[in-house]
Amino acid sequence: MTTDFSIGQLAQLFDIPVATLRYYDEIGLLTPARVNPHSHYRYYGTPQFERLSTIKYLRALGLPLATIADFFAARELSKLTSMLTTQQQQVEAQLQLLTAVKQRINTRLAQIKTAQSANFDVTECVTLPERAMVALRQPYRPQDDIELVIAKLRAQTGATNEIFLGKVALMLDQQAIQAGHFDRYAGICLLFEPGDTVPPHQEHLAAGSYAQRIFHGTHLDAPMQYRQLLADCRARGWHVAGTAIETALIDYGITDQVAQSVTQIQLPIKT
Repeated sequence: MTTDFSIGQLAQLFDIPVATLRYYDEIGLLTPARVNPHSHYRYYGTPQFERLSTIKYLRALGLPLATIADFFAARELSKLTSMLTTQQQQVEAQLQLLTAVKQRINTRLAQIKTAQSANFDVTECVTLPERAMVALRQPYRPQDDIELVIAKLRAQTGATNEIFLGKVALMLDQQAIQAGHFDRYAGICLLFEPGDTVPPHQEHLAAGSYAQRIFHGTHLDAPMQYRQLLADCRARGWHVAGTAIETALIDYGITDQVAQSVTQIQLPIKT
């Protein structure tokens, strides 16, 4: 029985593309047992089977080809132990990242669900926990380009790798609210979610009671909502106690249909 296997046969046996085997040969990771000098066909034997099995095993563990090549250059137990320990640490870091991403996805899904099932155009009193944030305090109007302001906030906080979708809020301070200037925002803030890396210079939104109003529309539609919110607060004996936080739950980043936009206002109050 022949001990020679063509590159195609080896590819079938190990369920690996022929192109990959050719590449392994080119980089010296898996050279054939012999090459026909006339046809240049590659032939492999059982020694290559063992080596390829090891390569596939280490690749399944996520080890890069360069690291695997280093291992074969000096096959020692201590080297393999070191390689696997390093890979274990990298996998742990990846798991932490994936856990954070999963949390962000869960939070975003909950936010979308809230936006779809909310009591629209109704003023409610909600109790909220303390929330971490960073803020960029500079005048902002709804007609301004918010993406430029967000970019400035990213640079200021060093949060260039964070996921901003659904976490940016506008801030309307108490003086502007009481003066009826509902489109003269004091700045924007980034609300951090579970799993986010929070910078050391973080601030916090106070825990407590908030008058909340959710409506169909964008920031451009907010002034009318603030008027109704204040009227409802006065009617119920609630007093404005700080800066309002205005968040787009569903906006142009999610849908092209303006009619599907949903915005939330949360105003700290004393009841």
